[in-house]
Amino acid sequence: MSSVPRLEAREPLVGHSRRVSSVALTADGRLLLSGSLDRTLRVWSVAEGVSSKTLVGETSDVNAVALGPDGKVAVSGSGEMTLAAGLARVWDVSTGKPIRELAGHEGEVSAVALDAARGRVATGGADGTVRVWDLASGSCLHVLKGHEGWVRAVAFAPDGARIVSGSMDGTARVWDAVSGAAIRTLSGHGDKVYAVAVSADGRFALSGAKNNELRLWDLASGACARVLEGHDGVVRGVAFLPDGRWALSAGEDKTVRLWDVESGRCAATQPTSGAAQCLALSADGRRAAAGTYDRRIFVWDVSRPA
Repeated sequence: MSSVPRLEAREPLVGHSRRVSSVALTADGRLLLSGSLDRTLRVWSVAEGVSSKTLVGETSDVNAVALGPDGKVAVSGSGEMTLAAGLARVWDVSTGKPIRELAGHEGEVSAVALDAARGRVATGGADGTVRVWDLASGSCLHVLKGHEGWVRAVAFAPDGARIVSGSMDGTARVWDAVSGAAIRTLSGHGDKVYAVAVSADGRFALSGAKNNELRLWDLASGACARVLEGHDGVVRGVAFLPDGRWALSAGEDKTVRLWDVESGRCAATQPTSGAAQCLALSADGRRAAAGTYDRRIFVWDVSRPA
């Protein structure tokens, strides 16, 4: 059996005045980006535990954020239920200014993902669509239709070939990121899907739902390989560690959990002071973060015992 990763908590990051809706990390975990219903994005130095910059320019709730691996470019998704349309914005992190808008969704934009290597952005929204955008020009490349409810989560496969989305229609869907074609539907939760992630080798997806469970999916067949149970609240965030053997989840039961994917066993639980709303893991697998309803960001150093 491989050694169990350890999560060592840092001091929470405090600065937002309303719920933290989304977090993202650079590849090395040194910088963290957060989005909040206070209509701001903040850039944090994790080592120093301070906010080094506030990105101002949003005019409605920030629902989702993504950050390039080097921390130079960010994407946000915004909007509110009272608005007819939301926006995604691309930001220059060094200046703290938005550099383009990605407009097209009818209703708020609730999910964003960034494939910086190939210059693409994926967004999901209340209109039930997933949209794929060209990062450089801001042009919409594809509108992916098939969900019958609000899209709350999107993720690129690491090789950029596929997109996985999660919706309030109770399904996750797999799409061809290049052609925009639907590949398959992942059905089984029977409840609203709020979080999705794809393993580093692209073989598996993980989803989290309102019914408190996680599901592991074989992307080649679309079969559910395993159900992971243990949360006592809505699962709001999921992430694979780089080796694919371990995964993290964040829930409204005020916990972040470490899972042995092969056995489905919960190997460790970390507390948060408020209901977790989101989760991020750095690409190197060494840092994790969760944003909470009580305006805090919890950060852990992730290590593997020798």
